Amino acid sequence: MLRSRGRLLLHARFADGRTIPDHLEEEGPSRIRFPAAARRGRSLEGIILNTGGGVAGGDHFAARMEAGEEARLVLTSQAAEKCYRSDGGLSRLSVDLAVAPGASLDWLPQATILFDGARVTRTIRADVAEGARLLLVESVVLGRTARGERFTYGQLTDSWRVRRGGRLVYADGLSLEGAVGGVLDRSACAQGWAAFATALLVAPDALERLDALREASEALQEARDDVEIGVSAWDGMASVRLLAREGLGLDAAIRRLLAPLGVCDPPRIWHF
Repeated sequence: MLRSRGRLLLHARFADGRTIPDHLEEEGPSRIRFPAAARRGRSLEGIILNTGGGVAGGDHFAARMEAGEEARLVLTSQAAEKCYRSDGGLSRLSVDLAVAPGASLDWLPQATILFDGARVTRTIRADVAEGARLLLVESVVLGRTARGERFTYGQLTDSWRVRRGGRLVYADGLSLEGAVGGVLDRSACAQGWAAFATALLVAPDALERLDALREASEALQEARDDVEIGVSAWDGMASVRLLAREGLGLDAAIRRLLAPLGVCDPPRIWHF
């Protein structure tokens, strides 16, 4: 059976008062575009596309994004990434991020949607220089919730490793496999809710943002009964965990929390 292989490599550098793409490689259905209208001051905004229309069993997509010294790079995706039911093959998604001294990288893809029966393993690795800034926001929706679909059987394995100055400072993992519907229904797990996200900020001012993050999350939970949020900060990092009944509520909460995470305006494509 035909399997899809996509690969992206981008190195961005700062020159003449702005960030520009210095080196770019694209392979298979993976593409990245830099709309001129999306460039704001020193930052370069890139939009990642999968021209194959989604991820099927056995597909492999890899991306390496590098922000050179003093560069400001913002990366998102054109749309939510759909991972379809697998015929047995395991889909692999790999993300490698590198942030040089004085640089900033915001990794803000739209949600990953898992169809019932999907089998996906994802690895996210990041190397952040001392004093640099990295924001990672990844959200997962288990089934197309607007259509009443659920993720009852399949696999999701997620692994995050973040190094700062060459030292491991953050490690996280998630493993769901088999008949996961009953597990996700437990009150100690997801209480039957279908959408969750993690936001991780590695930055010199991360601890200073804790109060604003807590204030914003408390206001959100008072206004909505379909979102739960936990916030913590330590050792130059701030973490936000979100659980929502469905994808729409999760998306709304993430947008509200971007400002206290240091993003004044979401990527331009998010406005459409």
